[in-house]
Amino acid sequence: MGRGTRGCLWVGWMVVAGLLWAGDALAVGAVSFQTWDGGLSEAHVMSAGSSATRTGAAAAPSAMANNPSLDGSAWAHTGAWWSLHVGTVDELVIRVESQTPSAFAPGVAAWAIGNAGPFDGGTTSWGGEISTAGFGTPHSFNAYSPLGSAGTLWMQAGEGGNAQELLGYAISGPSYAGPGGWGETILHGAHDTRVSSVFATAVAGSAGAGFVELVLSGVQAGWLALYVGGTDGSLSGSLYDVTITAVPEPGTALLTGLGLALLGLGRGRGARS
Repeated sequence: MGRGTRGCLWVGWMVVAGLLWAGDALAVGAVSFQTWDGGLSEAHVMSAGSSATRTGAAAAPSAMANNPSLDGSAWAHTGAWWSLHVGTVDELVIRVESQTPSAFAPGVAAWAIGNAGPFDGGTTSWGGEISTAGFGTPHSFNAYSPLGSAGTLWMQAGEGGNAQELLGYAISGPSYAGPGGWGETILHGAHDTRVSSVFATAVAGSAGAGFVELVLSGVQAGWLALYVGGTDGSLSGSLYDVTITAVPEPGTALLTGLGLALLGLGRGRGARS
């Protein structure tokens, strides 16, 4: 094949790639979602007192943080996205745990989506945002700053997606001595990033060798989106487990316990008669 032919093919490929890129920029669905154990769909609906799990999931060791090629930022397509709907609960506990703690340092971020529907997946290259590493969203994105910040428009409601608020994040890997590719601060441990109390009244949590945990308090009913990825590229990688537990409001739990006690008492009396 001559140079001229190769050049024509290269130009043709670039034109097609440009058209595909432009098409992506006009459509939601830039990321896809994982399913939960037990055959539960990616749009799982959780009630108070219930839980959802995923065992043996996978993500790249630096999918969420400390990727030098992305100036430390997250890479949407090498981590994993999760979607669920939660009722009004006192606490929602989100725990990610490596199956080999010495080989994988997980991280997790949680966004409130609201009640209109689940996270729509955002839009590729929305607004033409480019990180300092030279990558567009969500190939590289900002998982640490409030929506509206650089690297978040692709998923923000009113922009390229329908996410309403970043509630918090936790990483078990080291802090990134950035700023990151989008100017973000990336810190070890669990962090409350809310700008309001509309969707949750507090965010806390913890991080250690091979695990992270986010605890959302005063959670209002609605959809959530979670992103999980590795936060230490020096490690070899490992499968991990995700567990979400919806803790009911104290009054609800008390009434449920009272109802069960009365039911047991009734059964006991019936057995004696």
